[in-house]
Amino acid sequence: ECKMEKIILSIMSLLSIVAMGSARADIFRCTTAQGKVVTSDRPIPECVSRGMKVYTDAGRFKKNIAAPLSAEEKQKIADEQVRKQREQLAEEERKREERYLLAHYQSEADVQAARKRAVDVLLDKKRLANEQLENFNQLFLDLQKELSQSKRTTQEFESIQRRANDLSSNVTNTRKAMAFYDQEIARMNREYDDTLKRFRETVGRSR
Repeated sequence: ECKMEKIILSIMSLLSIVAMGSARADIFRCTTAQGKVVTSDRPIPECVSRGMKVYTDAGRFKKNIAAPLSAEEKQKIADEQVRKQREQLAEEERKREERYLLAHYQSEADVQAARKRAVDVLLDKKRLANEQLENFNQLFLDLQKELSQSKRTTQEFESIQRRANDLSSNVTNTRKAMAFYDQEIARMNREYDDTLKRFRETVGRSR
C-alpha cells in the first residue's frame, strides 16, 4: 500500500506540473495607432488591424499575428497570381509549340520545303486567275468587234451591254482574287519566317 501511494503521489505531481505548464498564458504585445505599446494576456482589440507579436510567459518570442491585408494589398496579390498564371500558360504553350516544331521539322530545309509547298499553291491559283483575266480581256475585244459589225439594233445593243457588264464584274472579281493571293503569299512568307526563327531557337535550346 505504501508503494502504491508513492506511485499515485508521483503521478499526481507529474499531472500538476503538466497542468501548470499548460496554464501558462501567451503574452500579446503591439503598438497602437497612437504609438502606445500595449501588452496583454489575450489578443488586443486595438491592434486587430495592426498586427501583434506573441511571446511566451518567459518572454521568448513565439510568433507574429499579421495585420489583415488592405484592399490594395489583396488586389496586388491577386494581380500577381494572375501574372504568374499567364506566365505559366505561356510557358506551357511554348513547350507545346516546341514539341510540334520538332515533330514536324527535322531541319531548316524541311521548313523551307513546307514554305515552298504552301506558296506554290497560292502562286498556282494566282496564275489561273491571271489566265482567266487574259481570257476576259479577249472577250472584251470580241465584244468590241461584234459591236462594230452589228446592225446596231436595240436588241443587239442590249445583248452586248449585258455581256459587257458581266465581263466587267468578272474582271473586277478576278483582280480582287489576285490581290488576295498576293496578300496571302506575303502572309505565308511572314509565317514561315517566324516558324524558321522559332525552329532555330527550339533547336538551340534542345542542344
